Amino acid sequence: MTARNIEEINLKELINIPPNARDWPLDKMPLSVRLAGVLDRMGLKLLGDLHGIAYEQINSMRNCGKTSILELKNLIDRVQAGEFDYVKIKGFSVENLIQLLEKSLAEIPKRERDMILHRMGGFSNKPLTLEEIGKKYGLTRERVRQVVDLMLNKLYRSGGPAVDYLLKKISEKCLENVMPLTTALLEKWLGPKKDQCKYPLGFYVRLFGNLNPDVPDWADGQKPYPNLDSRTKDIVKPSLDMLRAQISPLPLKDIYLALKEKNQPINLNAGEFLRAIRQAASIIVEYPEPDKPVARLANLRIHDWVYRVLAQSDRPLKPEEIISAAKKIFGDDVPKISVGGLRNSLKPEQGIFLLDKRAFGLTKHIKLPEKMWEKARNDAYEFIKAEKRPMSTREIIKKEEFLWAKFTNPHEIAHILRGDPRLVDQGRFLFALKEWGESSKRVHIKDLIPQILKATGHPMTATEILKELRKRRSVGRATISAVIKNHHGIKEFGYGYYGLKSWGEPSKEFYVTHQTLVRRILLAEGKPITFGRLCEILKVPTKGRLAERLWLTVRTMRRVNVDQEDMTPSTLIIHKVLEEKQKNKA
Repeated sequence: MTARNIEEINLKELINIPPNARDWPLDKMPLSVRLAGVLDRMGLKLLGDLHGIAYEQINSMRNCGKTSILELKNLIDRVQAGEFDYVKIKGFSVENLIQLLEKSLAEIPKRERDMILHRMGGFSNKPLTLEEIGKKYGLTRERVRQVVDLMLNKLYRSGGPAVDYLLKKISEKCLENVMPLTTALLEKWLGPKKDQCKYPLGFYVRLFGNLNPDVPDWADGQKPYPNLDSRTKDIVKPSLDMLRAQISPLPLKDIYLALKEKNQPINLNAGEFLRAIRQAASIIVEYPEPDKPVARLANLRIHDWVYRVLAQSDRPLKPEEIISAAKKIFGDDVPKISVGGLRNSLKPEQGIFLLDKRAFGLTKHIKLPEKMWEKARNDAYEFIKAEKRPMSTREIIKKEEFLWAKFTNPHEIAHILRGDPRLVDQGRFLFALKEWGESSKRVHIKDLIPQILKATGHPMTATEILKELRKRRSVGRATISAVIKNHHGIKEFGYGYYGLKSWGEPSKEFYVTHQTLVRRILLAEGKPITFGRLCEILKVPTKGRLAERLWLTVRTMRRVNVDQEDMTPSTLIIHKVLEEKQKNKA
């Protein structure tokens, strides 16, 4: 329709608005700021509020001149011609929206139009920052923002209610199906008509999102944000919990509906849900189909996929079995990990327990029937209490009088005893009574050995140390040997005897009176030796008090003989073990 000249307007003419357009909001119509202000001051909100009003009544308002009246008359002509009649748009017509916006863009001055195109990625599908655009036009970033916002508002209003209606349709379709608006989704909607678009499809997606914030514009994908607000965290956390329970990807819509059903968090809507997921670095959204987005964990936590594997197994599994099963279930999503790394990463607090030698399982894999757990806990408690020391589950299992022991193993019992508040888990299958207080705390073997040596006051063999340790702790010989040899506060004094470095050299009195040491020396020589040789080895004189104490030690030793009763350097000392070996050789 051709625009009128100001001279053609009859100010006394009454405005006529077609019935189908009377409920259209004025703020959705293409009005200049001046004219919109005039109508607002008159209290007019709908297009129908203008019906029956004379142009001269509007012209009498302050700041309303002939130009504003001409603008209004031209708008009324367009309305009467049905230009903004969105009712004529059948169903969901995104191509109509694109056509309307392209037409409105063409009416914007080139400089301002180019700013919008740069900002929305209309030239290369790569949006420029406000600062980058400012450098092109010699403007500040704030001025660019003002221009872009002004032009976007003009674009929104230029298409009238039709633009508003179609944007709402896009928003409703996306939110109803809980799917972000992506370039691929827009391409699917347009079909072959995508080739008629003047600009890259990503430009339109961004434009839709800027014109209507309810449109979930994901043209540039997800935008993880490191500092989520509390509301967003309340949406992301239960979503993560669902994904970790499932491990496999879940449709976004299913996650949203599950949260809605639980009312977690309260008053959640689809738009808010999509905004939260877009900011979550821990969740990746993928698109098997553009209109069927799914969410998966950004990184599979080890215990998440291990738990899923074990939940599908009818028995505990070894680490290598877990890794093999995980690859079959999850494929390349399983991170590379060694058998040792997997074994060391699994903890009871994750609900994953060592239930057999190198085999991990869940509570459901425990062989001992649950009805016997309380009996096992009571028996273990009484046993530890009677022994008055921490005890390992291996020792408890060996107690043959416990009938339930044949149904289980030390690993399972350790898990069961951890549920007894009367007991303290000291680690390595060792349990103490909580009522012992501080003494129930686990003391490491490396700390216990110096305590034993200090209390004894003299060097000890590894066997002697082990014997004392086992009064306090269940421990193996190999463990003791390794700890002693590598302990920074312990040194070897010869012939398998160990003591504290702080002692210096032990007294000669200890050497000459210790039968075990003398026996070790005799056997180490491999043949009968003289008393003088024994004194030489122990670095004591062959006469005097120390020699006499050594001679007394030799004479009181079982299975040791001498060839004469007198204490002389030449007296031969014979250990029966060596004597028997010589006879066997002969």
